[in-house]
Amino acid sequence: MGRFVRAARMDAIPPGSGKAVRVEGRWFALFHDPVRGFFATDDACPHQGASLGEGTYHEGRVICPWHNWVFDVATGECVRVPGVSVACYATRPDGEDVWIELPDGTDAADGGSDAGQAPA
Repeated sequence: MGRFVRAARMDAIPPGSGKAVRVEGRWFALFHDPVRGFFATDDACPHQGASLGEGTYHEGRVICPWHNWVFDVATGECVRVPGVSVACYATRPDGEDVWIELPDGTDAADGGSDAGQAPA
């Protein structure tokens, strides 16, 4: 089991949208489904690295802004390319914030830490 870290304020991600968030030196895509709550995936599209947090969120899926690859935010699976996926992370709302569960052993990519800092 990993550890939960604060990723964003809930009001920073309106229902039906997504946003790229940086947590402990690493980028995640955080999505707010109006019915099912929050979902988190790796931010980089496995095709060519575009930010999925900057993609279009629609009915449980995110469309990559560069080449329209579509990913299910609950499973990480690419809808049109079998065997391609992005990692998904558990989320937890707490007060006004959304927290993401980082796997054990996750280290900050650049040595900096944004843990506990809600993005503006």
